[in-house]
Amino acid sequence: MIVVIAGGALGVYLNAAQHQDQVKHEQRERPPALSGKVTSVQTVGVVGFGPYDDGDGNAWPKDADDHPLMLMQVASSVDFLGIPAAQLSFRTPEWTADQMSDGSEIFIYVPTGKCLSPSGDHLLLAHCDLGLAQRWRMLHQRVVLGEPVAEYANAKTGACLTTPRKHGQALLAPCGQGREKAQEIAFWWSA
Repeated sequence: MIVVIAGGALGVYLNAAQHQDQVKHEQRERPPALSGKVTSVQTVGVVGFGPYDDGDGNAWPKDADDHPLMLMQVASSVDFLGIPAAQLSFRTPEWTADQMSDGSEIFIYVPTGKCLSPSGDHLLLAHCDLGLAQRWRMLHQRVVLGEPVAEYANAKTGACLTTPRKHGQALLAPCGQGREKAQEIAFWWSA
């Protein structure tokens, strides 16, 4: 009788331990919860700070043909465009960078009220749903030529916002190791 009771107790104990291990495993696999709480809103120009480099050894601002590119909507795509020289110092910001309490950022294009979202290896503007695809995480923040820059990784794809060689459609590409010029993104013209 004692053996039967001890065996039953051991079975209950082992079943409870296995259930706890399963709960712990499921908790580890869940992605962190997305926050709906905005902690700060900054109206900015989103600028690709370092990609426009003709390889002549001179970096902007010491080279007239190398300069930053601004992120803008062009028809149905999101492109990086050259900034007219007269607007390098001042331009009306076109984006809000909403920092969420979970540390992610959401980029909203002010003229349309739509959010920056991935579409394959390109970007588009989509209805804001605050989901994982519209969340961006800052990586490798640093100062380059006196400007704070960072890489911005999409929380869903893990790929970084990337400027093309000169100007054109904004891209998503594997994140660099903190030295990828095409992924140096700065906020300019803050309002």
